[in-house]
Amino acid sequence: MDRVVATESGLLADALAAAGHHLPMPCRGRHTCGKCGVYVAGEVEQPTPVEAALLARTQQPELPGYTHRLACLARIHGEVNAVASSISGVAVADVGMRLASYDGDAPDTLGCAIDIGTTTVTVFLFRLGDRERLADVSQLNHQAVHGADVLSRINAANSNGVAALQKLIVDQVASMLEQTLQKAAARPSDVTRVTIAGNTTMLHLLTGRDVRSLGVYPFTPETLFGDTLPASTLFQDLTHAELYLPPGISTYVGPDITCGLLATGLDGNGRPELLVDVGTNGEMVLAADGLWCCSTAAGPAFEGAEISAGMPALPGAIEDVWVEGDHLGFATIGHKSAKGVCGTGLISAVDALLDLGVIDETGAMNTSTVELGSSRISLTQADVRKLQLAKAAVAAGLDTLLHEAGLTPSDLTALHLAGGFGSYLQPRPAVGIGLIPQALVDKTDSAGNTALTGAVLLTLSTAARRAAEERAAQAREVALATHPVFTDRYIENMAFREESDD
Repeated sequence: MDRVVATESGLLADALAAAGHHLPMPCRGRHTCGKCGVYVAGEVEQPTPVEAALLARTQQPELPGYTHRLACLARIHGEVNAVASSISGVAVADVGMRLASYDGDAPDTLGCAIDIGTTTVTVFLFRLGDRERLADVSQLNHQAVHGADVLSRINAANSNGVAALQKLIVDQVASMLEQTLQKAAARPSDVTRVTIAGNTTMLHLLTGRDVRSLGVYPFTPETLFGDTLPASTLFQDLTHAELYLPPGISTYVGPDITCGLLATGLDGNGRPELLVDVGTNGEMVLAADGLWCCSTAAGPAFEGAEISAGMPALPGAIEDVWVEGDHLGFATIGHKSAKGVCGTGLISAVDALLDLGVIDETGAMNTSTVELGSSRISLTQADVRKLQLAKAAVAAGLDTLLHEAGLTPSDLTALHLAGGFGSYLQPRPAVGIGLIPQALVDKTDSAGNTALTGAVLLTLSTAARRAAEERAAQAREVALATHPVFTDRYIENMAFREESDD
């Protein structure tokens, strides 16, 4: 929780920036995306009609004593307490599930939720009794020296031994744990519960398990987890903590997706909704009268990797591109000088270049390279082709799940975009390049880091653990590699176009 003091009337976003919190604003403060959500209490003006409309479109869980507002529009007049719902993708509020209450007998002790993503690792420390955020740290996964995607890590483990990759991630998480404890002026002995989310491969590497079978057919894991063990097994300083590793569904629909189901409340017994974690691996779950899931090999293009000027979503990355007359405008993270382009910038750039006719429906460019406005950052034909492959895989996976459930995009009531990349993806350019169907443009919301949010729930509650195990057992995986619908739709989705059919 962050206390912000404004000496005069002004935007909450400016006050947060002055306090060192630079909220992501995918629409560049033009009041269109609704993604700069903040929970506030204190001297705040009532929402304007514009803010009220955006808030209604981006429903958020309640946080007792606080009001959910948009930092780009909310004006404050003095001291406020603010919890930024999008900082580090951490949802610190009760997410609206009865499972969110702590069910132990030591409410003053600390819990730790950790998300080990292929690209990014986040550690979140909080008090168990009241779920107050005490500290969080995010870093790029140190295993990235061995490649950007899961298969690269598997190959590295096969060549160098699992122990080398295990040491990288265990040492990194231990260091991040130490940093969060120092920020909170806490001791390792104060931590009593830890949950670590991640995909199946990441948790295999964390626990030192053999990953050779994960990279070859029939892709059999040693375990799908769902385990409780002493945290000191991996982190020797955590002598008083239990460690929970959530259950996965399959080799490529892992524990991080099970956590996502908890975070979004999807259980296969309600209205048709879709959860998509758009990243290096495009995992998705369709919840309707049951749960259908799949994983697509999207590759690292969405994370900025293997793109000529690609970079992670760090200060200086171009995060948005748009048409201004007959040329391009752009925005960078943190309003810094352009250093490269991240995944959201790549998608919006291609969408804008399609509008200008620089790229045609087949993905062909009418020039060898194109500069993004005056940024001195350029895209190449090869960059466009890599995006085509990634977006075709995700779009075809989505189509295949809908086919399996007998549904169309119009039948869905919500599309939840999760993960470090998906959370900042704007629906309209995603529709413009054919990544998601037109029918979902106004049904799409940013779900944040659902793996981490789910890990928070699992740290709080043993009932949540039972729910996670039930969901993992219930879900049916759709094997895409041999699925005729996926093959056909993958080829069709290679084209850049706005999806207009259902």
